[in-house]
Amino acid sequence: MSLIHSLRKSLLPATCPTCQDYIEHTGICPTCYSTLPLFKEGDQNLLLRPDINRMFNLPNCDGLSACGWYQGQLATWLKQIKYHHNRQAMMIIRHIIDKQWTHLNLKEHINVDACVIVPLASTRLLNRGYNQVYQTWAHQLCHQQLPILNIIAKKARRSHVLLSKSARQQNAKNAFYLTGNIKHKRILLIDDVITSGATMNTVAALCKSAGAQSVWACATCLTEL
Repeated sequence: MSLIHSLRKSLLPATCPTCQDYIEHTGICPTCYSTLPLFKEGDQNLLLRPDINRMFNLPNCDGLSACGWYQGQLATWLKQIKYHHNRQAMMIIRHIIDKQWTHLNLKEHINVDACVIVPLASTRLLNRGYNQVYQTWAHQLCHQQLPILNIIAKKARRSHVLLSKSARQQNAKNAFYLTGNIKHKRILLIDDVITSGATMNTVAALCKSAGAQSVWACATCLTEL
């Protein structure tokens, strides 16, 4: 450990962003981490859970994985990233993604060739300046040596935030279009939050129609509409 790092650690010790207790490394203390609404071992393919299968309409997806529920502190951190580009929240969510990928042993359950991150409309990406899904997931995808394919684009549409489940499905219809080749590929399709499944299922259907062999949906969080 360098002298500068030692001095920084002694003068500016890390604290848990939830309880403010001092911790050894940047992140969340074990006690607070244990209270997060994360999925447990055995939840690798959430479509096999009847309750989740009923909640989300994903007939074009061959599997579904997520870190946890869009509740409490997890929801707060994702909002801070999405709307305020909060760097501390981003580091925490990356940490959670990495830990859950290992804890759920997703490497052994998700057999894919490449990843597709659900895109923002070009106007929204220009205004925001970043895609929060890419910024939170790229580290883990690189670690898993999974290439990210930028082969799907999105047209400008209304935000899904205040829409009903049926309105979300209609709003997502024809919102995406393909810009590259994914024929015969096994795709990991990633978004930050799945609420009704409308966006994820629409993009999965587009991938399947373009010749994708399979599509496994993945999200940071799930939320019931």
